[in-house]
Amino acid sequence: MREKRTRRAVWEMLWRGGPGANANQVHGMKMLRKLKESWHHLKRGAPGERFQEHYRRRQEAGGSRWRKPLFIGGGVLVMAAGLFFLPAPGPGFLILFLGGGLLAQESLRAARALDWAEVRLRKIAGWGLGVWKRSPLPVKVLLVIVGLGLAAGAAYLGYRLMFAK
Repeated sequence: MREKRTRRAVWEMLWRGGPGANANQVHGMKMLRKLKESWHHLKRGAPGERFQEHYRRRQEAGGSRWRKPLFIGGGVLVMAAGLFFLPAPGPGFLILFLGGGLLAQESLRAARALDWAEVRLRKIAGWGLGVWKRSPLPVKVLLVIVGLGLAAGAAYLGYRLMFAK
């Protein structure tokens, strides 16, 4: 009779590539582990230096000859999608930054640009948060209404640009 295994035991077995794990599962788990480690390194990096450090680490690690063209091409495509979605409220900037992150893994210039942008965006976000915290409730309500109006206007403009005859 086979013994019952806990989920944790099965997960650990698959994570380490133990008995019963097929090659695809092992490869997928290794990829997830590398992605997780990469994210932790990036997260722990100092603002203004983290993307350049990540770039250096990726270059030292080496890899396939296809890595650089794939990451640069993928980054450019994702950034193009971000530009397309820029008029829509929300996802455009996030998609642009994801594409920039892909580019920064293989381009020192892109890494420097992201580090520069991160420092400036942190300053702006800190200023905005300070204004928000100091503002009385009626001003906050007004800011939310203005923000929603701007988002609705951007959505309408995007709609008109894409579907107007």
